[in-house]
Amino acid sequence: MIDIKPVGKNQAEQLANLQADTFRQAYSNVHSTEDLEAYCLAHYTPKIAEVDLSSAETVCCMGYINAEPSGYYMVKHRDCPITLETKSSELKQIYVLSSAYGKGLGPALFDHAIASVRASGSERVWLCVSDINYRAQAFYTKLGFTKVGVGPILQVGKDKLTSSVLIKTV
Repeated sequence: MIDIKPVGKNQAEQLANLQADTFRQAYSNVHSTEDLEAYCLAHYTPKIAEVDLSSAETVCCMGYINAEPSGYYMVKHRDCPITLETKSSELKQIYVLSSAYGKGLGPALFDHAIASVRASGSERVWLCVSDINYRAQAFYTKLGFTKVGVGPILQVGKDKLTSSVLIKTV
C-alpha cells in the first residue's frame, strides 16, 4: 500500500537520511563512494533539510510503501531560470529507493507533486536533470517533459556533470 504524507520539520533527520540513501543508489554506478559521500555530507544533513522544510516556498512529501519510507519529492514554488510565458514551480527532487522501483511509488509521488504545483497557481513545472541520469530522463520524458535548455553544472565530489532544464505544462 502506497501512502504519501507531508514531511514536518521534526522529520528533518529522517528526510536527510532518505535523501542521502536515494542519491547514493541513483548515482552509485556513476561516482566513486568518496565523491558520493562528500556530496551527501554537503547537501543532505538534518540542518539543511530543516531549512528547506521551514521555507514557505517549499512543499516536501514522503512516500511510504507498507508504512516504510521509500521515496520523497520536494517542490519549490519559484520561477524557472529560463523565461517561461506562465508561472512555474520547480520539481527540485523526486527520488525513490531502488527497493521500491516498479511498485508505482515514483508515479504516485509525481502525481502528488503536480497537484501541489497546480494548487500554487503554476501552469508549468520545471526541473534540472543530470545528462547522465538516463533512468530519470526516461521517467520524465515518459511523463511528457521536454528539454528547453541547458541547466547548471552539478558538482558531485570531483565530478562535474552537465544538466538539462526540462518543462511540462500542468
